[in-house]
Amino acid sequence: MNFNQLRYFVAIVKHGSFWSAALEEYISQSSLSKQIKALETELGVVLFNRTGNKITLTEAGQCFYDYALQLLETKNEMHQELMAFEDTPIEEVKFASIPIVSSYKISTLLSEFQKVNKNRRQVVNYNILEEEQKDVLMLLKNDKVDFAFVRDGFDQLPEYEHRLFMTDEIGLICSQESELAQLQEFDFSMLRDEKIILISPKSEIYRILMEKLRKVNKECNVATTMTRHRNVFSMVANNVGITFFTKRMLEEGHSIEGLKYVPLTMPIYSNVYIVKRKEKTLNATTEKFWKFLCGKYQEYQQ
Repeated sequence: MNFNQLRYFVAIVKHGSFWSAALEEYISQSSLSKQIKALETELGVVLFNRTGNKITLTEAGQCFYDYALQLLETKNEMHQELMAFEDTPIEEVKFASIPIVSSYKISTLLSEFQKVNKNRRQVVNYNILEEEQKDVLMLLKNDKVDFAFVRDGFDQLPEYEHRLFMTDEIGLICSQESELAQLQEFDFSMLRDEKIILISPKSEIYRILMEKLRKVNKECNVATTMTRHRNVFSMVANNVGITFFTKRMLEEGHSIEGLKYVPLTMPIYSNVYIVKRKEKTLNATTEKFWKFLCGKYQEYQQ
């Protein structure tokens, strides 16, 4: 048992919802459910009654809730007292992103920023949440993060400031064993009975592609959708089907062999933006990191 699990448990009771608690705690709903399941397993009791969308405490859950509150309160009191002995300032950088952190080397940029922003008398905690675009925008709207990485399709409302971070090209990805791998270019009109494997419908990539596919082939065979691009690439490498995806994520985001990228005759481009609320006041480190990222667009195009 750990304090994170106690916090998650109390947040669920507070909101009466796993989804709302996950948003508050910057964690995916599936991860939150696993933490609560592990907690119930360790305690040997069921903490929640789950009936449809309604969540209530069991008798054991109510008993545990009282102790959880006491433990968290004691922890907070301890931190408050220890702050008197602390002379190192702490700042937090909180941002959300669609699933591109590894593929677009955002973690590498974070490392670069830490080197140029090194301060021995300061501790910076980076809180990164990777979700699908709809959930990322909800976190931004509810002020749970300082800024976010999103693709085309977000509402460019007046209250948001957005900067272009990267432009990527979408093309055909197939197995090297596929006949399509011999093509120099691919046009959607060439589609016949190939099985198409796409990323999750929650993704903006899916929306972009389905819009295009419906225009040229209303009965295109989208056989499977998957939540992670690595799983999509794995199936395509085994010649189960073909996919359409961004070139950079194919080149950078996995170590799967046996894939071929074929450019489209009429290229489709997907932009990635960094977005924040205009009235949002950022701490000094987050402001520096935002400006650091804003200056990376030209570098990424090389």
